[in-house]
Amino acid sequence: MNWLLRLFLIPGRVRHRWENRKRIKITRGLIETLRSHCQDAEKYGFKNHAVVYNAALFVVLLEQDLSAYSAALYYANTKWHQQFAARGMAVLLYEAAEDVPAVIGRDYRDALRSLGLGDSWIQALNVSATDFNKFRQEHAAFLKRIRNYVGAHREKNALAQLEVHESLDHMEVFRLGAQFSEPLRSLVNFKMALTQYLKHPGVLLREALKTTEGK
Repeated sequence: MNWLLRLFLIPGRVRHRWENRKRIKITRGLIETLRSHCQDAEKYGFKNHAVVYNAALFVVLLEQDLSAYSAALYYANTKWHQQFAARGMAVLLYEAAEDVPAVIGRDYRDALRSLGLGDSWIQALNVSATDFNKFRQEHAAFLKRIRNYVGAHREKNALAQLEVHESLDHMEVFRLGAQFSEPLRSLVNFKMALTQYLKHPGVLLREALKTTEGK
């Protein structure tokens, strides 16, 4: 990256660092809150709460990592560092595109229904699942190639690795990260609204009764 471009990026990078610092603080607090909820749900046998809180924590941790890779790409000053961050992001995106639909799959939906949530919640969840599945269908082949050759180094042919590495367009991976972050952020918002619902005394009482009946 030439020095003129670096100079041009300084104001934006300073602003991003400040905003990112606040976001990281909020995310860390959210992670600790969800961790506590997960542990309490498992401790007291609230199985449906445990499923929902686990999924929420999974998604927040994923978003944290995606944001970290995005920042690494944004601040990278050399081609090698740009591609290094892009390789890691590609692996994350490939795995996440498979894992997120599984995390919000049948068991998760059964938990929502058991908690008394209506069709509107399931329909909102279906929108997110559709977005993730579409992303996987459109970009899995591209991301898998990066993952196998230069991300996870599963390809044993070193010359083939170099070929993929040298042709890697880090901005394309960055663009896919931004695209993936949109449904991911919507899913985070969905789960935050859901966690507020789970705190309702009536919901907690119903789960407590189920736990007692199961003993």
